[in-house]
Amino acid sequence: MQQRSITIEGRFNGPPMSGNGGYVAGVLAQHVDPHGPVEVTLRAPVPVDTPMALVRDGDARHLLKHGERLICDARPAKLDLQPPGVQDWATAERLSAAGGSEADSDFHQCLVCGRGRAVGDGLRVLGQRVNDRPMSLSLYMPHAAHADEEGCIGVPFIWGTLDCPGAWAVQEPHDARTAMTGRMTGQVFSRPAPGEPCMVVGWRIGAEGRKLFAGTALYTKAGKLCAMAATTWIVVD
Repeated sequence: MQQRSITIEGRFNGPPMSGNGGYVAGVLAQHVDPHGPVEVTLRAPVPVDTPMALVRDGDARHLLKHGERLICDARPAKLDLQPPGVQDWATAERLSAAGGSEADSDFHQCLVCGRGRAVGDGLRVLGQRVNDRPMSLSLYMPHAAHADEEGCIGVPFIWGTLDCPGAWAVQEPHDARTAMTGRMTGQVFSRPAPGEPCMVVGWRIGAEGRKLFAGTALYTKAGKLCAMAATTWIVVD
């Protein structure tokens, strides 16, 4: 089996001391299929600042392991979603102004949704649910600090934007329990450039016990679909 070393830097966290699920999924997706849809299942909290082994198991499956512990597995997949299209920009602006994870949240320093992360540090995808609708809206302003050598936002950061908005869409407003990313099946179609305003739309697909299913899509302000994902969230006490 082919093997390489992967380290998720501490600044790419979701919960404290654990890698953000969307960002980590994006890192693995680049190794599985940079252009097609990839399914990533998170089996355990992702250690940060810790070398892990990315092992190719067979023709396409990849395993991320910390010692003998399986952290994630990733494989090519199919992605069948009907994204709702770009939504009202003024509504997204209003929700983003007060959205994201506040100081009393365990996710205040989350790479994606943490309000404690400065511009150019975190992604600052600061959205929330749309009133009583099973949908969330978030604005995202791509930053040059997250661009690659081609001048576009890096794939792991794009996957990151597709993460947290799914939880806001699928979890009921009165449910104070924590929901953690269990699985993401995503695909990147076009990578925005720094300074290109974007919107992330999240919508509820369904639920099965403690599993909540959501869709997320990243659009430019002009309505171009850049990426989308189907996410499974696991509700924990």
